[in-house]
Amino acid sequence: MHAYFAHNIGSRHVSVLYGLGGAGKTQTALKFVQESEQSRRFSRVFFIDTSTLGTIDLGLKGLAAATHAGKTAEDALQWLISQRLEWLILFNNADDVNINLQQFIPRCTHGNILITTRNPELCVHTASADAQHRLTDMEETDAVELLLRSSRNESTPENMQVASKIVQTLHNFPLAVVQAGAFIYKHRCLKDYLDLYRTNRIRLLKEQPTQTHDDYAWTVYTTWQISFDHLTEPAARLLQLCSFLHHEGITESMFSRAVLYDGRDLGELAPTVEDLSAAQEFLVHFLTSPRTWDQLSFTEVITEIRGYSLMELEAHKEAYSIHPLVHDWTQSNL
Repeated sequence: MHAYFAHNIGSRHVSVLYGLGGAGKTQTALKFVQESEQSRRFSRVFFIDTSTLGTIDLGLKGLAAATHAGKTAEDALQWLISQRLEWLILFNNADDVNINLQQFIPRCTHGNILITTRNPELCVHTASADAQHRLTDMEETDAVELLLRSSRNESTPENMQVASKIVQTLHNFPLAVVQAGAFIYKHRCLKDYLDLYRTNRIRLLKEQPTQTHDDYAWTVYTTWQISFDHLTEPAARLLQLCSFLHHEGITESMFSRAVLYDGRDLGELAPTVEDLSAAQEFLVHFLTSPRTWDQLSFTEVITEIRGYSLMELEAHKEAYSIHPLVHDWTQSNL
């Protein structure tokens, strides 16, 4: 992000940081702002909670008051338009797919905007691919360091070896690592954590730490539950159906063929009559006639799921994938 915002200073920059809930988007954005303070890249920085229309309005009114521009959100936007300075607005948690963020972006050719979101569609506000940043799992060395730091364990060779196995099991997912660290610190159980996790996975990923290192209020599973609860019934059911497939290489053809499948030719691998009927009963909604697959309807539902980063498009494969932890959670949530 530093390279993007350092290019063409004086012109407008809009960057989007997106990814699954719990991937560390807010923390990454705040770290970027903190590091930028050392170089004095931005003249002023404004934080806007973009969770709801109400919080956006409140944040912009606060900006207007802080700059003596007036009292309304419109006053704030007009002030930003009039100030040809290197201000930065951080639109944080722009996760509501029903909010059109365009109306809150100052209509000018200057200024800097950073958006954190679960919705990759907000990349439409950027002008180039180098302004789009998808947060994925951490590097293992960083995940090990985070686990040991959050669990208050020293970085001895023995501890690092144990921590490495733990973060591998957690797929180096930031919030899961932090949550594990808090549990390990509380119970002093670094060496025993993997055994506890294998037998109590759901319980551990739901447990809310008493003390946290930041303001993030949700656990791994609750943050995904919030996203899941926003899905329409077809999107929720399709995600659940996908949890019974491998988490990678999910293609549209799997479903278009399954809805017409008659149960023959698979021998012992064939699903039960009940399972097949249940899946086909749902998938029939993607048919425009008894044997015509509705690609548009399927794409719309997949796009809805991707709007919360609960599924990802695999580059150059024409296939979709689900994060392994989300995959496990969806199946356990049935």
